[in-house]
Amino acid sequence: MADQSTLDKIAKAKQKKKTANIIKLMESRHADSQTLCCGLEALAEIADEASVNFITHYLDNPDPAVRIAACKAGIGIGTDYMKTRVRYQLSAEQDPPTKKAIQDAFNAKYN
Repeated sequence: MADQSTLDKIAKAKQKKKTANIIKLMESRHADSQTLCCGLEALAEIADEASVNFITHYLDNPDPAVRIAACKAGIGIGTDYMKTRVRYQLSAEQDPPTKKAIQDAFNAKYN
């Protein structure tokens, strides 16, 4: 379970568009999947180059919830590069419920 103060720090950094602060919180050894998902969502809203690069590293994370959040973040950014990366993740995804969640998010945005 994520520490509420960490989630609050991510929200505050998102408001100030402080990508580096969010990344630092996500790289903390205490970061759990809820923290990572919250951070990915925040980075998608900032959508700068550092955010895009960092989100890409989580597209194939071992945790399905993090993979879904990373794909949703990529879909939210909507660049051709991120669409391609999410499509690739869809083709490589082995977990049926995760694949369906990613496909549903992709279809909601692009169909």
